[in-house]
Amino acid sequence: MLTGDKIYIDIKILQERILWKSQNIPLNIIYNDNYLLIINKSSNLVVHPGNGNLDKTLFNALLYYYPFLRDLPRAGIIHRLDKNTTGLIIIAKTMLSYINLKIALKKHKIIREYEAIVNGIVKYNDIINYPIKKFYNKKNIRMNVTNEGKEAITQYFLKRIFKMHSHLKIKLHTGRTHQIRVHLEYINHSIVGDPIYNKSQINIITINNKKYLINKILKRQALHACRLEFMHPIYNYPLKFNSSLPNDIKHLISILEKI
Repeated sequence: MLTGDKIYIDIKILQERILWKSQNIPLNIIYNDNYLLIINKSSNLVVHPGNGNLDKTLFNALLYYYPFLRDLPRAGIIHRLDKNTTGLIIIAKTMLSYINLKIALKKHKIIREYEAIVNGIVKYNDIINYPIKKFYNKKNIRMNVTNEGKEAITQYFLKRIFKMHSHLKIKLHTGRTHQIRVHLEYINHSIVGDPIYNKSQINIITINNKKYLINKILKRQALHACRLEFMHPIYNYPLKFNSSLPNDIKHLISILEKI
């Protein structure tokens, strides 16, 4: 944290901590020191309590293993992943590390990379630079590309092409809600299995004259947070973390290879 830097903490969030319960939910912790954790989040796990998900979240699990995190905003959670997006997420363990990591995130000094399997053939690497805005409906929150939205920048690199799908590496330059998912849908390459942003979804694939439903092969969006790189918030040395694709996405790839 540098002189002149400002960080705002919602006191209401701190006051609400006593309302949340701790829960014994298994976590895959891949790094742990006195100041931060790196967790490899599983699918079907909401990060923070909210409408419709008041417990059984990563937040509740953190309070079980590290009760002192109740004293930090959002139990030290620095950034979020969607419920069914897997991969790496940063948790601060002290207020100073929380503040420093939040500042690093705001200044785009935390590198976050993802892998995704998308519909259609992506022909080249590119940057998607379209503002997005949150809209509400009766069923869910949806982000849309609109000139009235906030800046959102997503960079993608082609890793591999299948017959009707592509494997991408993705780098976030901003961190809006559902950013990768809405951006890829906007360019007609929605993520395989995405239940919301699925305008270009291929629902059925054929292997040896036999048809398969994609949602039977993969029951979530094929999106994984695979890499983090940033400076330690206290000691200021570089930290790098990688996470290989989970088994369900590997299985999807093995199926796509047969088409």
